[in-house]
Amino acid sequence: MSTAATPRASGGGTTVKHRTDITLLMQVDRWDPRVDGPLTEAALQQKLKNHGYDPLPRSNPTGAIVSARVHHRHRAEAVLSGLLRVTIDDESVILTDGDIVFVPAGAARRIEPVGSAPVLCIEAVDRSTRA
Repeated sequence: MSTAATPRASGGGTTVKHRTDITLLMQVDRWDPRVDGPLTEAALQQKLKNHGYDPLPRSNPTGAIVSARVHHRHRAEAVLSGLLRVTIDDESVILTDGDIVFVPAGAARRIEPVGSAPVLCIEAVDRSTRA
């Protein structure tokens, strides 16, 4: 199994392929202060909106481990602060401040904090698939 990362067309991020023998599994956009400016909640929400996602109200208490969930709409999980492990269909990535992971519709997604620091995150739904 090989791992590859390629630049995203939108800039400031990378597309992460965990295995090159299958289609893209996990797409992560990393915060780049040179492109994105200072990291704030408003700026992260705006970046989600620029990607076509609408931020949702926080539904998980800080530190909660969320069991695997499958949603019928594309989602994004963005980290404002802390470390968050996101697992999508058996593939995991650890996100940190400003990172966004995109979760395809129908994929099983599980999130859990990493370490002892509180994790603040924003969940968003793809507006093109919103009911």
